[in-house]
Amino acid sequence: MKLLDQYRKLHAFLQHQEQQPGLPALALAMHCSERNMRNLLAKMQQRGWLNWQAGRGRGNHSQLDFLQTPDSLALDHLSHLLASGDLEQAFASLDDSQRQQLATRLPDYLGMSDHASRSLRIPLFRRVESLDPLKVHGRLEAHLVRQIFSRLTRFDHQQKALRPGIAHHWESEKNCTVWHFWLRPGLSFHDGSELGVEDVKASFLRLRDESAIYQRLYRHLQHIDTGPSQRISFYLEHPDHLWPHCLATANSSIVPRHRAADFARFPVGSGAFRIVRNNTYQLTLQAFKDYYRERPLLDEIDLWMLPPPSGPSGFDLQFGHANQDCTKKQTIAGAESGCTYIVCNPARSMFKTIEQRLALADWLAPETLFDTEERSRKHASGLLIIWKHRQAKKTKCSSFKAGSKLRMVSGQTNEILELAQKIKARLEAGGFIVQWTSLPFDQLLAREWMKDADLVVAREVMHDDQDFGCYEWFAADSLFRRWMPAAALKTMDADLMKIKSMADSKRRMLAYARIGKRLVQEGWMIPVSHENQLVSIAPHVAGVRMTPFGFVSFNELWLRH
Repeated sequence: MKLLDQYRKLHAFLQHQEQQPGLPALALAMHCSERNMRNLLAKMQQRGWLNWQAGRGRGNHSQLDFLQTPDSLALDHLSHLLASGDLEQAFASLDDSQRQQLATRLPDYLGMSDHASRSLRIPLFRRVESLDPLKVHGRLEAHLVRQIFSRLTRFDHQQKALRPGIAHHWESEKNCTVWHFWLRPGLSFHDGSELGVEDVKASFLRLRDESAIYQRLYRHLQHIDTGPSQRISFYLEHPDHLWPHCLATANSSIVPRHRAADFARFPVGSGAFRIVRNNTYQLTLQAFKDYYRERPLLDEIDLWMLPPPSGPSGFDLQFGHANQDCTKKQTIAGAESGCTYIVCNPARSMFKTIEQRLALADWLAPETLFDTEERSRKHASGLLIIWKHRQAKKTKCSSFKAGSKLRMVSGQTNEILELAQKIKARLEAGGFIVQWTSLPFDQLLAREWMKDADLVVAREVMHDDQDFGCYEWFAADSLFRRWMPAAALKTMDADLMKIKSMADSKRRMLAYARIGKRLVQEGWMIPVSHENQLVSIAPHVAGVRMTPFGFVSFNELWLRH
């Protein structure tokens, strides 16, 4: 890049000269010796940027002709960097407006990769937040954590059952208040350090003791013992049949005891992929050769952060890149496990009673917000698509006081913004004066806005294990719990305690359904829609499989060349 800067300076100097300057004048302008100037001209001529002929004899001037403009060379240089996947260097020398222009060209380079290296570029439309399992909350981050880290157990979506992770065996005793797990031998982290029982112990004590959204799931952990044959034992305050399920979640990923200060950005795990690059523009994952299971089929996954599309893109995920007119592109759709819902603040006089909250639910009946034929979502009458707990009654006349002010908060994903806009319009049709604030993911997660808000449009996407997903949704520090009164929370928590003592998953699902029914029929949560995820797959990408969580494991992907 230094030679290009020098070329730009030389080009600018010549634009103000009426006649061809000689070598001494060029050296003076470039602040170098004549010998260095001659070397610079030779290098530039060798690259085909200019043509220079030295004057020979008295009165014969040297001749310098430019063959390329600095801007065209800069564009070629940027194109080379983008094609090679070096986004950070490509953006480094640009100002803000140039960066915005370059960002719009990134999709053109998604399909360019080194076929021999088995690498795949995937576009993302928002920044990746912390990848520390303790702090992970968003669906994207949870999915990435699952690729970077390993866990004691794992949930097999196809078989709908727990499977061994880095623990090859486990068993319980004393009515499931004690759980013993045995680690596989020869486990290691990405940096080559050994993964042992002390790392497992430290990981779970950290989850229990440090404040986080999912801390409640680990608070009943009394102490941890380690023993021979790589055994680790968990002692719980009360019976918990769901404990092995909890250990399969992204938050339960095993982290090293000793972590660097930038661990959230460059985490060291033991999963199928390790992070080799994480900057403003891209996140690059490389296959971990010492992964305890089968090797990933790809060598590298390169995630590019692109500007979000100005309108609906039509797809939630794109695996690989193909031209818009490509007839061989595949599109698959899958229903997410969870719900987009509304929570209203019962501390406000307009939402204090069940009748008031249900009146809001009826005014915001899904059929008033979007058509039944809409491809991206379906009407919701329960928190899960299999639950039908309350059919909202469409009303023509609003029961709310005209002119009432309402502060509504939502996230900033395209699907949430689209739905929140319709909710706002419907509320205004009911006489409300709506102040709508859409917040980026990190601010939404901080929850400082909750003390001033009256209503929030939220979305829950559960992971593949629907059984534990329901427990996690109801028991963790979820949005709706923040506004529920203590008495209602006490009743729900008592039910959740009973659920953990149940050995049968079908009984647990029936108990979750009763909790969900109460939450909906008392207006603590107002279900709006169940989202369908649309995925675009380029012809050369294989191994993409939809799950209720919405993501496929990266180590299943492969390329058809």
